[in-house]
Amino acid sequence: MADTRGAFLGAGKIYLADVATPDNLIFIGNCSSLDYEAETQDIELQDYTSPGGGLDASVQRVSAVNISYNARHFNKANIARALFGTATDVKSGTVADEPHTAYPGALIALKYPGASAVVVKSTDSVPVTYELDTDYSINNAGFPEIIEGGAITVATEVTVSYSYAAHADIQTLTASGKRFRMLFIGLNEARSGKAVVIEAFKVSHSPASLGLIGDEFGGMEFTAKIEKDSSVTGTGMSQFMTIKDVD
Repeated sequence: MADTRGAFLGAGKIYLADVATPDNLIFIGNCSSLDYEAETQDIELQDYTSPGGGLDASVQRVSAVNISYNARHFNKANIARALFGTATDVKSGTVADEPHTAYPGALIALKYPGASAVVVKSTDSVPVTYELDTDYSINNAGFPEIIEGGAITVATEVTVSYSYAAHADIQTLTASGKRFRMLFIGLNEARSGKAVVIEAFKVSHSPASLGLIGDEFGGMEFTAKIEKDSSVTGTGMSQFMTIKDVD
């Protein structure tokens, strides 16, 4: 049967699962690029039989298959993977009398973000309650910033009580060496959205960069290598990657 496949104009979704739980494939969000590229090793034998030299024989081996993709959704799993970290959800709560040193014109970095109902007091025997928008302001993260010209004129020991918002807590450089199953569900717009499914059985990521300030939407540039999965067996079966292209 003649193969009618032709041009490819792709879109699609990338799913990842920890190899320890390979069926837990999670969509990682919008990605603006995805590339698979073979890395080769050239082994060459020069011709030593004649003065002019030349090439007598050569072998080209595939030393690795590299994957690169640009993740454009800054969800907690992507950020954690970019920085070899772990992510946990923290429920909203309250804090009473968190100790800090307040300096004129300086920020007080609270333990938890998204603070509201903030109360700043001195630690004197008769505590002074400082006034919002006179002695301090609250920034977008909910952190107090001490106003110069207010009641706090020198370094002052204070306590801060507040309620904080639910948030993701990402601890970086705590989970290096994780391996993932990677599945791409692609759609070829040049063939009326026909599907192509690409599966890499065992993928090892390198740390990724996070673009956080700029004039365009940020992204995380991931690179990864496909490793051999010895659990895949059978004649003619790849232990690295498969591609299934729908007719």
